[in-house]
Amino acid sequence: MVIKAVFFDIDGTLLTDNRTVRQSTISAINSLKKIGVLVGLATGRDPRFVLKYMASLGLDLAITYNGQYIFSRDTVLHEQELVTSDVKAIIEYAKAHKKDVALGRATGYVGSSIPNMGMGNFSYMVTRFVPKCWTGSINFIFNRLFRKVSPQTKEELHALLGQPIYQMLILSTEREMKKLQGTFPNLSFTRSSSYATDVISKGMSKLEGIKLVAAHYGFGLDQVMVFGDSNNDVEMLCGIPHSVAMGNATRKAKKSAAYVTTSNNKDGILQAIQYFGVLEGEGSHFS
Repeated sequence: MVIKAVFFDIDGTLLTDNRTVRQSTISAINSLKKIGVLVGLATGRDPRFVLKYMASLGLDLAITYNGQYIFSRDTVLHEQELVTSDVKAIIEYAKAHKKDVALGRATGYVGSSIPNMGMGNFSYMVTRFVPKCWTGSINFIFNRLFRKVSPQTKEELHALLGQPIYQMLILSTEREMKKLQGTFPNLSFTRSSSYATDVISKGMSKLEGIKLVAAHYGFGLDQVMVFGDSNNDVEMLCGIPHSVAMGNATRKAKKSAAYVTTSNNKDGILQAIQYFGVLEGEGSHFS
């Protein structure tokens, strides 16, 4: 089987714990591109965040906002905006429960400092070193901090709805996410962080985004390889035959993948590509 496209999650997959890309990964990406393989990202992050990686690594595609906004270096391939009434309903919920909320536009997040602080390097370091049982307390602190430093009002958030909103981000624990799912059954919820929930259209996911890209370019899902490490990658790992979980992945992600490689801090990406024989001269393990 010939692989036509490879997609990487970003945090904990493409990036090491030091927020860098290993040289072996860069070499693998360059080799894939030389043989005509499309190389892209599949992430819950916003378009503005991924642009620096597309530019520095010469990537072809980015599936952002969990499939809600997909673009190549030349054009936007897919846009699925949230219904305005649903956005307003989430804003009402956030204000009633004293939660900070961010709105994801094509140019990036607006309305909150969550993506810059709560989803940035500080949050990443906290996630690595703080026990999971403390997540609720830290989430509470984040919410209080954001509301104090930059208080939000419904009116200010509604004023930002002049442009399409593709994803929302609300600070919440996993338990609170389940409550959101019960309250808003017409939306989907996933997590790119231990401290926040992504709000997207019902039925959308990284996997659905990959399906849209495959249909656009005319190849099958059995010609795609994906890499991930988190529970929000599980659907993608389950749905793509040639899926790879990093050695640092969650237990659920590892169980969902076809192959488990070494960690993001080692040469896990290159090892998996070699294992499947995608590059010329390597032994193939395709079925």
